[in-house]
Order: sequence, then structure tokens, then C-alpha cells
Amino acid sequence: MNVAFVDLSAGKIRISKVDEKDERELIGGKGIATKLLLSVPPRTDPFYPENGIIFAVGPANSFRLSGASRMTAVFKSPLTGGYGESQCGGFAPHEMALSGIQVLKIAGRHKKPVYLVVENGGVEIRSAEHLWGLDAFETEDILKKDEDGEIIAIGQAGENLVRFACITHRRGRQFGRAGGGAVLGSKNVKAVVFKRNEEASESHEFEEFLSENVIPKLSSLQKYGTPNIMWVVNRTRSLPSYYWERSEFEIDSIDAEAMLKYFVRRNACFACRVACGRISRVGDVTVEGPEFETLYAFGSLLGNGDLESIIVANEVADRLGLDTITAGNVIGYAVMLSRHGRIDEKIEFGDGYGYIELLKKIAFRKGIGDLLAEGVAKMERLTGIEGIHVNGLEPPAYDPRGIFGMALAYATSPRGACHMRSCAYRPNLAGKINRFSPEGQAELVKGLEEFYAVIDSLVYCRFLSLPEMGMGWDDVARLLEITAGKNYSTEQLRIIGKNIHRMAWKFNRREGIDFGKLPSKFFNYGLGVKDYQRMMEEYRKLDQNDDHSSNQV
Repeated sequence: MNVAFVDLSAGKIRISKVDEKDERELIGGKGIATKLLLSVPPRTDPFYPENGIIFAVGPANSFRLSGASRMTAVFKSPLTGGYGESQCGGFAPHEMALSGIQVLKIAGRHKKPVYLVVENGGVEIRSAEHLWGLDAFETEDILKKDEDGEIIAIGQAGENLVRFACITHRRGRQFGRAGGGAVLGSKNVKAVVFKRNEEASESHEFEEFLSENVIPKLSSLQKYGTPNIMWVVNRTRSLPSYYWERSEFEIDSIDAEAMLKYFVRRNACFACRVACGRISRVGDVTVEGPEFETLYAFGSLLGNGDLESIIVANEVADRLGLDTITAGNVIGYAVMLSRHGRIDEKIEFGDGYGYIELLKKIAFRKGIGDLLAEGVAKMERLTGIEGIHVNGLEPPAYDPRGIFGMALAYATSPRGACHMRSCAYRPNLAGKINRFSPEGQAELVKGLEEFYAVIDSLVYCRFLSLPEMGMGWDDVARLLEITAGKNYSTEQLRIIGKNIHRMAWKFNRREGIDFGKLPSKFFNYGLGVKDYQRMMEEYRKLDQNDDHSSNQV
């Protein structure tokens, strides 16, 4: 694997090889990127030039294979002050894997707006002054015409250092969470263009395995996309609504069936047979989505049953470069502040098109948008009113009061309240484990965190590796043998997963962050303090009992 170090302040680029031992023990993707993040000086302000953002692919991403076009970004988060991480699908990951550069670390700050071109085993820095001020869609359109290749870009939210700005790809794929777009904006980087100079590898055998054993289980995902899960989450009273005051919502107007009215076509990442993406249209607005998390964030969480306004808000957020999960949460928190008289603006639940105007104010830091652009944790410190977040990251659409495993998952995720680090919601909702009991949750969450640390180092898609449905440890070992030419036992892979997860927490702890404290509202029904404490105690014991030093990978 080749790694490119870009120092924007000095205008220098250095290319080197990833150490063979690291490649063996960290695989690629998240593993390599997390180790590189540890070279960022402790307690660095996320917006300082010394902070770095690392984009990385792994051994699976150069293959023409369902689920294999994924990449990771790792950085110190401007939203949480800790470990920042996000993954993105589409076409850029595959293009990067074949560009001759598999890991790209960007540090420093350029004096003027620039974009990077990654191709032929090198990186070039080019002027983006003509792109600064444009939204992410406009930027990608121009660079696609000028450069071709595949593009990731920030919108105005990233330029204006909104702490939850995302990085957009192909008008709907995102490095969504934790503020990676703001890190690029702080460095005056508008976009990165990836251009392949090699041909894709093939594995017909593994594609056949997926087609026979995994993809058939995803038929509802293919028909409805991620909104399909809303029925289950709402039925189990686990769908956060009215800014966490309730756990269910009248979803008929915003569920997967309702979305069919606006459906245009399915969309897929490179070479993927699942094609879970859904293109929707309202009038002259076309967007990929809304995904389930966006339906929650701009819908149930805000008491909004107007699907058309949610679709338009989704498109506006993607254009401007805003993480929809955090955006919905900060607006919900603003509703509470408005009701407490802590802000002058009158913001209410159910005002779908009013939220679109708020998104614009956030992206440009205008008026009340300047406060909302800071995220819930910083707003909380300014107002003294408790908001809903864990270690600075606002939660996704799984209410831990009805899914006990998610309470633990939110607390132990390195990036804060996150459903993707363990996907523990699925075994809980599927009845594989009692979702109202602490029993067995620690072992479940910890095992899944380690599994997905490896998945995110391959880098591979969640939908093809979902608990109980997708790939397991043996399949991952087989895929690594095919793509990396390396043999691993299941136990060796578990050790790798533990080490990578621990490395992320090593970064957090040196920044003063430990396992998260849950908001008091999470204990007002369902989840009890004693149940949560038991899960945390069991998790800590499992963590302390791990001994990696005597194991060879």
C-alpha cells in the first residue's frame, strides 16, 4: 500500500510505503488511518493546521465486487474534540484504490483554496479559487468536466467551519458524521479528485458466494432502501420523536411505502448488485434518499410528517454539506431552547419548510444558524440546558430506552453516539437478544465492535456484513485471502479488531475522553440506571481481560 503525506502549509508531498507489519496487523482502511491519526499532536485544536484528515482504502476496494467500493476518513473531530471517523461508498473508493495511492493524509493549511488530484501514484495541488463559495454539487459538476475521475467535495458548510459539515460524493453519498467537511474547510481544501490508472481485479467466486448467500436476504433493502427499517423501529417504540420526548410517531406519511410516490430509480455503488440507493424527486428537486436516518432526523425527531419537505431538506443539506443526523438534532434542541425562552427565535415542531431555511442559516452561519452550527454539546455549554448527545455526537434513530444494547453501543463507540460501530440494534430488534435486558449486551456489543473494526479496514459495506444476515468471521478471512493474499485465522482477526478499536480509544483518552455519559433523559422510562451500569461494568471487565501481547497476527 502506498501512502501520500500532503503538507499544505509547506506545499510538499511525500510518498512512501505502508510498513509491511502494519499492513499485516492493521489491514488497511480504518486500521492504518487510525495509527496515522495518533501522529497528530495531543490536544490540537481540530481547526489548526496540525490536525490531519486521513482518507484510506483497504485490500477489498480494488476489486469489482458487491459491497467493495467503500473508503474511510479519520480525523480529530471539530464536533466532539475526539476521534472522528466516517465511511463513504459510491465510486470514489474504487477509483482511489486503483490510483496508486491507497492512503492520503492531508495536514497543514494552504493560503488559498485548493483541490487535490490523486493519480499515477502521486498527488497534485491545484487552485480552487474558482470553486470556493459553490455548493458541493456545483463543485463536483465542474471538476467532473475539468478533471474527470471521481470527486469528493465540501459545500459552504465546510467552508464556514460548521462543526458537523460533511463531505459529499455523487450528489448523495457522504462522509457524513463528526465534521470531516469542516476539517477540509479549515485547510482550504475544496475537493479531492481520484483517478484510476489500473484495472479492477475480479473474484467471480466470492461474488457468487454473495449472490447465493447474502444478497437474497437483502430483498426488502433492494425494494425500499433503508427506510424499510422504520416500520420495525417504530413498532417497537424505539423511534425518537419530538426531540426525544417520545419513541413512536405517526409514520404513515413518511414511511417506505409513502416514499414510493416519489421514487425515480434505484442507485448502486460501483459494481454492487444490491443497489440500495433510492433516487427521489419532488418538483425540480432530485436527491439520493432520504435514507432512514434522514427520515428520522427531519421527520419524526422534529414532529414533521411532510415527506416532500423532508426530501427537499435532504437535497439542501447534501448540497450545502451538512450531516442530516446532527442537523435534525440541533434543530430539535433549538425547539426546546425556544420553548424555554433561551433564544429569541420561535422554532416549533412540524415546520418542515421552516427547517430548510434553518439549514441555510446553519451552513452560512447566519443569525441563529451561527449557534446551531456549533452542535448540541457546545450549545448545551452555552445555554445550560441539557441536550441529547454522547461525547459530543448526537444520536441516530435508535432509542436506547427501547433497545438496551444501543445504550451501551453509544457509550463505547469511539466517535460518540453511533449505530454503525456495532450495529447492535439489529440483534436486539430481531429478537436474538432481549432488547429490554442488560443480559449479554456487553459481549454482543464488544464482539461486533471488533468485527466492524476489521470490516472498516477492508474497507467493506455494512449491508453485506450485517449481524445474522451477512458475512461472518470465516467469510472475512476468505475475502482477505482473495484480496490481500494473506491468511488469517478467526482468532487472529478478532485480535486485529480488538487492537484497532483500542487504538481509537487510545486517541480519545489522550484527548481527555472516556466512555460516554448518557443524557439523563435516556433513563426516564425503559432503560434503568442499574441496567446501564451493569452493562458498562461487564463491558469493562471484558475489555480488561483481553490480552493481545502473546498473540501473533
